Amino acid sequence: MYKVYKPTTDKDAEQIYELLRTVFRGEDVDKLVKRLLEYYPETGLNNLFTVRDGGKIVATLILIPQTWIMDGFELKVAEMGCVATHPDHRRKGLQALLNREFDKTATNEGYDLCALAGIPFFYRQFGYEYSVELDHTSTIPVHLIKGKGRVVRYRVFKGSDIPEASKLFESSQKDYFVKQKRTQAVWNIQQSTHYYKGEPFESYILRDEGGILGYLRLREDKNQKVLYLNEACLRNNADPERVLGLLKSYCQSNKLETIVSRLSYEDELSRRLRSLGAEQKKPYAWQVKIVDYLKLFQRLAPLLEKRLKSSKFSKLDETLNLNFRKFTIQICIREGRIVEVEKTDDCSDRTIGLNPYVFPKLLLGYRRIGELEYSHPDFSIKHTHKKLMEILFPGGPGYIHHVY
Repeated sequence: MYKVYKPTTDKDAEQIYELLRTVFRGEDVDKLVKRLLEYYPETGLNNLFTVRDGGKIVATLILIPQTWIMDGFELKVAEMGCVATHPDHRRKGLQALLNREFDKTATNEGYDLCALAGIPFFYRQFGYEYSVELDHTSTIPVHLIKGKGRVVRYRVFKGSDIPEASKLFESSQKDYFVKQKRTQAVWNIQQSTHYYKGEPFESYILRDEGGILGYLRLREDKNQKVLYLNEACLRNNADPERVLGLLKSYCQSNKLETIVSRLSYEDELSRRLRSLGAEQKKPYAWQVKIVDYLKLFQRLAPLLEKRLKSSKFSKLDETLNLNFRKFTIQICIREGRIVEVEKTDDCSDRTIGLNPYVFPKLLLGYRRIGELEYSHPDFSIKHTHKKLMEILFPGGPGYIHHVY
């Protein structure tokens, strides 16, 4: 008989690792979970969810806490990861059981969003929608890179470099509408394990006559003759040609023929690679759902007020009914200030009609109002309120770095 079970012992953990080895053969997902438990202070056995059949664990997933920043506003995010069901126990609704437990925990612990970077389509049944771009890749043969210029020296990245690297990282993220907050704990786990996004990397500090130019995170695949550029943060106004020249020289010295950059397409290095002929694939996306609409909008009130204040609606006096078809979020605004946010079952006001399943796309800037109205007939905002909604939900490019 299947039963949801919260693991509590090292023996439980070993069963989970064995299950992950069975489901993800050769992918080292078990090692990823073990690293999280050992190095990431926000994750422990209580973050693991399992289903047992008798005394045997046959399905599992993990809640990985992280913080996203949307237009300067912090969002508490519960990432669902390492989802696995033993092949002999599939199509029994076990992940539905675990998702219900996951959602309960996310609600009870005050998370704003649930998110995952999982396989296509499957998670729509649990309310997730593609809402932030993910997996940018720019692939270019080394011989196409023309980068050259003044010499860039480099050395191995040390733990003592984290404070300066953190400043560079934050500066590189300033123009993203949605981004990940890299805490000290995240820096520490990545520096201690030399793993990022489940893969090993080597990290280097770049220096020039002006001091620290930036840092790189690289991984070599000597069998495929590929250099993976997993992360690059450079000093403001740094010349990308110098870094590309360094990468070309590095590849030539190590007999590597191709560079695969995993930087955001909005990054200056990615733009330069594209101009040189790099192939850029259509990105995937983080799948996201809102945990509690009322609590989220209550928390968002200061941010929405800020957006109103800098617009022609700074003195708005109106009660907005955001009709999510199943419920309405009522926002009472007086003289540009949000004085009350309530949830009601009255969905009679259709001035602002929103599809609750795809609303995260608008909230997180992944799609604009016009795009959503075109693709979803149940997403419909009357012309009298369209400009206002564009002010409240402006959108912009997003890029989320992994925490592990």
